[in-house]
Amino acid sequence: MKKAVISVGHSILKNGMCTSASGVVNEYQYNKALAPLLKVYLEKNGWKADVIVCPEKKFASKEEEKSYKLPLINQGGYDLALELHLNASDGTGHGAEVYYKTETGKAYAQRVQKKLAGVFRDRGAKKEDHLYFLNGTKPAAILVESFFCDNKGDCELGKDMKKVAKLIADGIAGK
Repeated sequence: MKKAVISVGHSILKNGMCTSASGVVNEYQYNKALAPLLKVYLEKNGWKADVIVCPEKKFASKEEEKSYKLPLINQGGYDLALELHLNASDGTGHGAEVYYKTETGKAYAQRVQKKLAGVFRDRGAKKEDHLYFLNGTKPAAILVESFFCDNKGDCELGKDMKKVAKLIADGIAGK
């Protein structure tokens, strides 16, 4: 049985500030709610899945998120690590994109992107080597930008979290 870890991007710092983007929806809050749904759908597809959410109001800076998450991921014996994000721009950007670094990550990214592109504009699966999550994980990793949190149309499409979670899970499982 394959094993995945789902990381919720960003956190709420000690001072109450959220490190994520916000617009029509808040990136962190959306993905914190999406992660348990994704876990359910991955498990329905025969995977074992864990969810990592940074403890709220514990860290003084966003840099502490990395030192919290990476050891948990790298010691967990996972086949895949994925981190959930939402994109943001000036309200005009829209669509989904999935980032990867390795060839194994690329295969997962392309499958997830293909599923998300059935609902959101297809921004592609993209190789990226400047993101700590992709650089610092031992298992293959992908970073999912499901849609733009500051685009009303995208947020309307993303309202059905069960659908978004199922698309991502089915892409990971190759369904």
